Amino acid sequence: MVLRQIIGSWRDVSFEVAAWDGVGAQVDLSCGCMFAREAAGEGPTGGLRHLDLVLSGALTGLRREGHFLAAPMETLLISRPPAGIEAGRVLLIGLGDPASWTIDVTAAAVATAARTAMQQGLQSAAFAPSILDGGLTSAATDGMPHAMVTAVLATIDTQYRIAELGLAALPSLRHWVFDVGASRFDGAVEQFGNALASAQSQRSK
Repeated sequence: MVLRQIIGSWRDVSFEVAAWDGVGAQVDLSCGCMFAREAAGEGPTGGLRHLDLVLSGALTGLRREGHFLAAPMETLLISRPPAGIEAGRVLLIGLGDPASWTIDVTAAAVATAARTAMQQGLQSAAFAPSILDGGLTSAATDGMPHAMVTAVLATIDTQYRIAELGLAALPSLRHWVFDVGASRFDGAVEQFGNALASAQSQRSK
């Protein structure tokens, strides 16, 4: 049984934390991130490695061949994922070189993911930051939940403002999930829940 917890909502979008990876995410769009190289130099680990294996090595292969360099905010959309991947589509977002990574890079990546989901007219999306999978340590991720939540809320607000101007339909997005590892689930629920409450308060002023 997958650990899942709703942590709140913003506009018409509910927010959830789920202990699954990019392969198991039961959403319309499963989003993950990838560095131009792994910090440890041994290839991706965790959920990103699982996704690459299910894709028969396509992610690392495309990067090695120079077709997807994983440059900052470079995107790779897999619109026909193979059997074994729960989501209807998979989006990979580049993070660039791990030596240059900051939390702001991941904030931009999650905004890219949310924007893509809404521009594609989808109802649900999940996002895995893939920082640990890329070889960085958990110490580097302090403060990341707040930055990620703030970025998603800002992106949602932007799409609603565009709709208010009559330039686009209202976003169809109704469900957003932050992917986490099972061992970090309880802590992640608290961190993302607090981050959402804080971001809501700031944006409501």
